[in-house]
Amino acid sequence: MQLPDDVSSPSIQWLNENFTLDKVDSEHLDFGSPDKQFEFPTCVEPLDDLVLNEQLIKAVQQLLGVDDIRLLQADLWPKVGVETDNHDAQANTDQRIHMDYGNNTVLHPDWYDPEAVAAIIYYDDSEETAGGTAYVTRNGDTDPVYQTPFIHMPGQAGKPFFNDRKTTEKWFCANDPAAFELRDKLYQREEIVKFKPGTILFYRHDIWHRGTPLLPGKLRRVHNLAWKRADARGWSIWNQGWAKQSYYGNFEAIIGRSTPLQRSLLDFPLPGDPYWTDERLDNVNARYSAFGFDATPYREQLLR
Repeated sequence: MQLPDDVSSPSIQWLNENFTLDKVDSEHLDFGSPDKQFEFPTCVEPLDDLVLNEQLIKAVQQLLGVDDIRLLQADLWPKVGVETDNHDAQANTDQRIHMDYGNNTVLHPDWYDPEAVAAIIYYDDSEETAGGTAYVTRNGDTDPVYQTPFIHMPGQAGKPFFNDRKTTEKWFCANDPAAFELRDKLYQREEIVKFKPGTILFYRHDIWHRGTPLLPGKLRRVHNLAWKRADARGWSIWNQGWAKQSYYGNFEAIIGRSTPLQRSLLDFPLPGDPYWTDERLDNVNARYSAFGFDATPYREQLLR
């Protein structure tokens, strides 16, 4: 879907002024922002405010069927098209098809009880850059490529991890012919996302998908986001941890200017939560009032 302009435009404008091809390391061919510089909190107000946008929160609440959710991941990163295919085993230029649950949860997903949702926000135009995300739709309960357990991919059930497509499929062809045939069917069934600046793709951690090559010399910038149900077990926060960026005022300012709903994504209890007492609220208010934190909504719903 396309994000409303008032949601995506501030980030797009900032990126087009500050994160263009001439300012990106063309040698950075891996997933994620170089040196974690654009992991939330980035200290860039338009980017951080987009991550905590209430329209996104409400969309995820709808998808997961619950109101109480937590942020798992927020990382903005560049991908640059290369002149020649890079088929180093871990190259990210032409990804192997995979699911994302493997390095996001220590458990195994349940198709009928989804606990988390991921998203990609695109900041460029696929007609100019290529590099659309490929995905494979699940065709009902009997779909042969969606039979559990989901272990027919690198890094699962003792298989070595490769990121590059050719390296991966060469290994499966030699070592696991049945999985190789299944994976070949996946590539045949791929659909490719077409995107404009501000397009968002919501997807599950147990959907087959992969990144495809960009046109040489082109830049694609995306935001990878993920959320989970607050009660979900086994899921890991991808980023280093929100509070780790405290002490310098930037993260504290995010707490100060956010709404109670936005703060709740970071495990900051909502008004009315049993966590809050007069003393706890006084202490938290003392910590954040200098940054604009308003304790009123929390005081109004203190349990007596």
